[in-house]
Amino acid sequence: MSGAVRDIVIVGGGLTGASLACALADGTRRILVLEAREGRGPRFAGELIHPTGVDVLDQIGVLPALRRAGGVDLTGFAVSIAGRATTHLPYAEIPDGRPHGFAIEHHDMVAVLRREAAARKGVEIRFGKKVLELVRQGDRVIGVRTDDGEVVRADLTLVAEGRHSLLRQQIRTDESCRLLAYNAALLVDDALLPEGRYGHIVLGAPGPILAYPIGSAGGERHRVRMCFDFPALPEAGRGLARIAAAIRERYLPLVPEPLRTSAAQALDNHKPEVAACHAIATRRCVEPGIALVGEAGGCSHPITAAGMTVCLTDVRILVEELGVDPELDRTLERYQARRYRFARAREVLADALYETFLAGTDGTRAIREGIFSYWEGGRRARSASLALLSGADSRLASFLAEYWRVAGHGIGRSLRGAVTDSDGRPLGRWRGVRGLVEMSLDKLGRVAKQF
Repeated sequence: MSGAVRDIVIVGGGLTGASLACALADGTRRILVLEAREGRGPRFAGELIHPTGVDVLDQIGVLPALRRAGGVDLTGFAVSIAGRATTHLPYAEIPDGRPHGFAIEHHDMVAVLRREAAARKGVEIRFGKKVLELVRQGDRVIGVRTDDGEVVRADLTLVAEGRHSLLRQQIRTDESCRLLAYNAALLVDDALLPEGRYGHIVLGAPGPILAYPIGSAGGERHRVRMCFDFPALPEAGRGLARIAAAIRERYLPLVPEPLRTSAAQALDNHKPEVAACHAIATRRCVEPGIALVGEAGGCSHPITAAGMTVCLTDVRILVEELGVDPELDRTLERYQARRYRFARAREVLADALYETFLAGTDGTRAIREGIFSYWEGGRRARSASLALLSGADSRLASFLAEYWRVAGHGIGRSLRGAVTDSDGRPLGRWRGVRGLVEMSLDKLGRVAKQF
């Protein structure tokens, strides 16, 4: 069966889908959001939003409601590794940008966005409606079919199902997918953060640790989310008890106090949530009548915390393009071009930063030494790096320029014998330089494929 033709059908009612509905609602459009789940999603998902994404939330009028729901401003990032002073990367050092990011518990965020969307004129949200396939007329997508047989026709279909999108497989995207690691997320209900309202990145464990506040617990104390990266699960991933034990033994000793003690207590009361981290890349995200938005169009390692900012930037770009040209197919092609210009820099940066933070090779150890040396050189270096990290600067050319500056510092540190191996022994001057050059050439080749 089929009902009235909609202007827009949005598949997925999470962060991206609900934000799309809020942003596209203009009082005249007929918008239907189809969400497969009846209630809360079963897994931990993204919560940290860079200022570029916060700008979008502000523009679509939902930021005040998210603040009332308990979200908190973030100052920037504090990166620490044994033997070095903590490096602070404050958002306020980025010229002409919002001086704060934002974080909120994921399920609270989605609940607020759905309420805000449902209150907009012309928007309807249906829960428990799983979409199975696209409906086509010739080479054009004209709607979707749900698992109960309903056909929903629409002038424009927007797929916002997330990284495991079923519908992405039904259009020509030239998709590639790599398993990168596993992420164990832990909620610490009442903690003092070592560096206040910064996102904390702690290095030196088998994988990087990310911790950030998602709400206030009163005074200086916060609800804190901690994410532990596992390049490989312990003992083939047999059971959460083994993962919790690995966190205690190999990760928590590197976490600064007082967060370390609070995290250990949280492990006594909460099981970590474990999810696989994939890098999913697409070459196309539109066809006539349809567009992939947010992580349905691709995703990268969460170490840069850029996932939700990419989703919200997709929303902004699509809304802007729909307001420029009434010819839908031209609009979608422009959306695609602009989306990839922004997302590609995020993908390349996440890949490079994750390799650097793991420091599993001579080259990545030299680069890691170089990036800390670079950041210690002054405000300009820190602000340029954070501008790339946060999406304030999305140019691949900027990434390349910054990468070679970091590489220069890494070469200098290698020649001075300051780079060490995994056991803390000096790596050797030319061994570090050779590894760094090999890695840099490989990275240059990967970036070249993006053009």
